[in-house]
Amino acid sequence: MLKKFNLGLAALVLGFGLTITTSAFKSAKADIQWNFVGTQLSDATDGHKYSTTMSPPTSCNSGTAAPCYLTTPETIDTQEKLTQYIEDTYGSNAADVRDGAPAKRAL
Repeated sequence: MLKKFNLGLAALVLGFGLTITTSAFKSAKADIQWNFVGTQLSDATDGHKYSTTMSPPTSCNSGTAAPCYLTTPETIDTQEKLTQYIEDTYGSNAADVRDGAPAKRAL
């Protein structure tokens, strides 16, 4: 009886150990920051008006007229995917994109 209990306990400990080990080595997913480089609010729904490398034309928190940037999951890695993400997340209203952005800027 004690032998069966020890075997079950050992299996349980091994199971927890494997779970913890595999969880520890999963890579952390990084978000992508898409800077809005458009020149008018109506551009806010177009993924091609965002860049991961260019800075916005005016600094963040310089106003409230436009989004400064959007943050997306790492799987949104092209401007085409960004356009779809914007539509799925905010709809087709540019003001909703602006209002949902983490920071805003002047145009």
